[in-house]
Amino acid sequence: NNFPGNVGVGERESRIASSLVARRHYGLGHGVGRSGDVTAVQPKAAGSSLIVQLTNRFLLDVIRTTGVRSATACLLLPVATGMSLVLTLLTLRARRPSAKY
Repeated sequence: NNFPGNVGVGERESRIASSLVARRHYGLGHGVGRSGDVTAVQPKAAGSSLIVQLTNRFLLDVIRTTGVRSATACLLLPVATGMSLVLTLLTLRARRPSAKY
């Protein structure tokens, strides 16, 4: 899988149902390993694990640069439009449980 001259990006086990999404993301898929921890390094996908770690480090730097100096960690996960709307609405409902609209 991983050799000094060749480190793959993505996982063989990842499933991308849409050919459009597969093309857009160059076939890169990063799944949850056996540990069940999405942040855990995937030994069979060293390149993908490296990209995930770099992305989260860059994002943490952006968050700190914008003024949130107390931030110690962050996690960026891709979600579809519907899921992002649901997560946003659920967060709003949790913050304002007595809100009417």
